[in-house]
Amino acid sequence: MSLFFIEALRCYRKVVEEDIPHKAFYTIGEVSRITGVHTHVLRYWEDQGKLLKPSRRRSRHRLYSPQDIQLIFEIKRLREEEKLSLTAMRRQLHPRPQQQRQVSPAVPSSPQNEVKSLLQSIREELLALKEMLE
Repeated sequence: MSLFFIEALRCYRKVVEEDIPHKAFYTIGEVSRITGVHTHVLRYWEDQGKLLKPSRRRSRHRLYSPQDIQLIFEIKRLREEEKLSLTAMRRQLHPRPQQQRQVSPAVPSSPQNEVKSLLQSIREELLALKEMLE
């Protein structure tokens, strides 16, 4: 995750924590009013985008936590400001562990492995940027 992304997320969390009434869970209607995102868009991000996973009551109604609301604000920012697609947002919000990082702890890290790892992470970021621009 880039430093800019982490700092932006901290700023949004601070704003969200100040503006949201303190409750354990919120209904989809309340979340829609708080975030300014329509309910059908929230459902779409959950079903098609696989970006949200609100918990459910026994009646199958969605229950959103304050962390879910923070995530919605971040998704909204990525969509509006950075113009990311659902796939790019999913990749940025839920990064997959890199295969190079699964090296056995018994193998000492060499400078070549570190450089190779750095180049691989730069390559992945460039590919993500390329996809955003397309």
